[in-house]
Amino acid sequence: MSWRRDTEIGNRALRHGRLAEADAALTAALNRAETFAAHDLRLASSLNAVGDLRVAQSDAARAEPLLRRALSILELELGPEAPETTAAQGYLADVYASQGRLLEAEKLLERAITTAEKSPITRYVEISARLGDLASLYHARGHEAQAENAYRRALAATENALGPDHRLVADRLSDLALFEQSRGQPAEAEPFYRRALLIKEKTLAPGSIELDTAWNDFALFEESLDKAAEAEKFYQKALETAERAHGPTSPRLATTIGHYSRLLRRTGRKAQADALDARLKNIPRRKAAPSP
Repeated sequence: MSWRRDTEIGNRALRHGRLAEADAALTAALNRAETFAAHDLRLASSLNAVGDLRVAQSDAARAEPLLRRALSILELELGPEAPETTAAQGYLADVYASQGRLLEAEKLLERAITTAEKSPITRYVEISARLGDLASLYHARGHEAQAENAYRRALAATENALGPDHRLVADRLSDLALFEQSRGQPAEAEPFYRRALLIKEKTLAPGSIELDTAWNDFALFEESLDKAAEAEKFYQKALETAERAHGPTSPRLATTIGHYSRLLRRTGRKAQADALDARLKNIPRRKAAPSP
């Protein structure tokens, strides 16, 4: 019971960024778990939890041996094909990548993907997540064709698991769009961004921060392509929706008004830009978030 209590307290503190509190509780839980059997799954859980904490503390060197031990326990007790085992491989790959050990991370992710793909119960969401990690590693190593293939496989796996209009499909589309944009192919990126935005419009509530951000981001992207009219359409949509949801003087409007005003000024519509800037002066500043 003491192990469970310290684990719950530590994990909750870690989720909320209270690292000192998490360290005390999770270390106590790990010390208790070390008294259990050498391959007790509770020990693996504690090793993973403290490993996550060390990653949050930017201490990959101390995280690695903990995550390695956890992985060895999971492989022995649950088997190499268990979802818990392949997830642990993903955690360790993240640590390798943060240390610049990209080839080791890549091999570990490929192993996790191959295992999940052979599973009798297809684990599409897990495969998609690991493929996304692998694509990032390929991109970091300059293997552009392999990175694109992994991003596309991640998208296909997510669509197969959840359907073409699921919110997570939009994330995979955005990954592909960012990849194409980062290698100087904005025309290739645009259809991915558009489809991701359509899914968000279907699945997110009008007036939500995430949807407002998506409209603003797409408008900025269109501006970068010198498509001022298209960018303006999305700034207007973001502004009108936020006004209806939150009122004409909500701080939520400030970012869109600022971006829209700059576009109007850049396209020679000074009077309209001045009117928006006057509105911006009447919008109260957001209050700073209280300290945790």
